[in-house]
Amino acid sequence: MKKAIIILGLTFFLPSIAASQDNGFSKDILFDPSAPSATATQEQNLNTEENISDAVNSARDLLNQKPLKLRQQKFPEFKSRTLSNNTSSSPAQELDGAPFGLYWSSTMDNTRNQGVTLTPVEMEDYVNSFLAGNLPKPIDFFERVYVTYGEENKLYRILAYSKLIDDDASASKILKEYNTYSDYLNKKYGNKQEDFTPAVISKTITNAQGKEETVTENAPIGNPEFLSQLLSGDAVLFSTYYNNDIAAALSIGVDGDKKTYIVIDYKNLEILKKQEAETLDAL
Repeated sequence: MKKAIIILGLTFFLPSIAASQDNGFSKDILFDPSAPSATATQEQNLNTEENISDAVNSARDLLNQKPLKLRQQKFPEFKSRTLSNNTSSSPAQELDGAPFGLYWSSTMDNTRNQGVTLTPVEMEDYVNSFLAGNLPKPIDFFERVYVTYGEENKLYRILAYSKLIDDDASASKILKEYNTYSDYLNKKYGNKQEDFTPAVISKTITNAQGKEETVTENAPIGNPEFLSQLLSGDAVLFSTYYNNDIAAALSIGVDGDKKTYIVIDYKNLEILKKQEAETLDAL
């Protein structure tokens, strides 16, 4: 069976949301005045293939995750290596701003010093991951935000799950949210790449000879059975965005009760590149 999606965003974010879900919402999360615009970053020398590949792989990873199971699990005691935590300086003065009022490269202690609560969680392939609470810039629409620091104790990944929506058969409500957030993510990070795997449906037609025959065709986004197609994995829809430093993946998911949600998965590419360079240098 094809992958059924959730992330990842992260992603590392609305006119459609503002009317009904604006409590606690701050568009500064998307539009940081100190961050370069997508237009400006596109003029720089981007490592296009590498960044797109990383973002797309992040989105595909989201398709394998089970958000309901993650919500219901009992969070285990987390054991990790002893890591150095420099808390003598303010992260706001030295680090780049990240979604939800967090800071890229911030240590766990520096994040806690912002008043953020970090509850340990297990995430396959992601060391030092936590459920983050009491965020500096929360968005009511996003129910859970996970952060990952890795073995280097530097925040490099943010994964945000939205609230569940009671949707219709065509998934029109979540598509509205998806399109709105997609526009904003593209405006901030740029280089949008949308990936849609359509469901293949059969229908009966009358041919030129007046006889009925069965033909197959791709079902479009938002067709009358789109929600069920997303749930079964017959249809998959996600988008990726990136600039020199950040990659974000936006995806749609459906849970077992046919409630829809979106996920944004953010990764800091600059941090990952530096870690890779340090590893190569040490080999």
